[in-house]
Amino acid sequence: MQKYSYILILYGILLFPFALFSQEEIASKEELLVEQQQINFETFFFEALQQKAIGNYDKAIYALEECQKIEKLNLAVLFEFSKNYYEQHKYTEAEYYGNQALNLQPDDTNIIKHLKEINLRQNDYKEAIKYQNQLIYRNPELEPELIFMYIRSGDIKSAKILMKKLEEENKLPASYNSLKESLFQTAVAQTDRESKPRYEESPLTELDRLKKQYNSDKDYNSLKKVLQREVKTKQYLLLKTDSENALDLYPGQPFVYLSHAISLNNLRRYNDAIKTLNSGLEFLVDDKLLESQFMEQLSLSYKALGENKKATEYYNKMLDLRKK
Repeated sequence: MQKYSYILILYGILLFPFALFSQEEIASKEELLVEQQQINFETFFFEALQQKAIGNYDKAIYALEECQKIEKLNLAVLFEFSKNYYEQHKYTEAEYYGNQALNLQPDDTNIIKHLKEINLRQNDYKEAIKYQNQLIYRNPELEPELIFMYIRSGDIKSAKILMKKLEEENKLPASYNSLKESLFQTAVAQTDRESKPRYEESPLTELDRLKKQYNSDKDYNSLKKVLQREVKTKQYLLLKTDSENALDLYPGQPFVYLSHAISLNNLRRYNDAIKTLNSGLEFLVDDKLLESQFMEQLSLSYKALGENKKATEYYNKMLDLRKK
């Protein structure tokens, strides 16, 4: 028995270095595997960014799927998924991945802003306003943007209340003056002149005269002057209402479509503006100046939607038309 014990001890001593070497080799292989996986992740992620930059969203999503096989819950990957689906107008998927990213980092303002835009694209103003309020909580200077969102949702009362509040707090940007005039012009007209209301100084005297003329003549030329005046004085809410009515009366007049699209663009309803402009182009015949104005508005719409390639295309068309 003693002899066998010596043999087993000797055998163990001889095997120990090999066992130790084997464990070190396994550990080394695991480290190499982790390192390779990290390299693969970075390669696929960089590929996704490249493909998105040139508009190949399907290829970008494929590369992101490869990233997700390596790391399932990566914030950057989830956010990129959402942005690529957003560009494809697949808003359900975009919102799903955006919310997953937000769950990982609830205070990320870029994700919150992105989710707001997804809801605006779907005309879900209630949700969009919820995200805007989260942004305002983090940055109070963003509060004026809420006015546009109330207007787009049709909640004019809330828009007026917020605008008055911001003006009283001296927080209303000067760029909102034309919108203020547009919002409060109806109230001014109905208020007793002796009371001298706060918003009575608005450039509506000429517009009132033109409207009176139109009500007398009831012809297209008089109506066109009304729309032109509203465009010039930036009365975009009035312009939206009057151009909508004009579309019913004169559906074959391209200038009416242009006027309506201008109001929509300035009220940030860019997709609706594009539809209106495309409809109006069908009635446009041999008028280079008017056509260039259509191209300008289309360029502005696509630029606002982040579709820079199309925006540049229409901008170049505008320039070409104005050379002729």
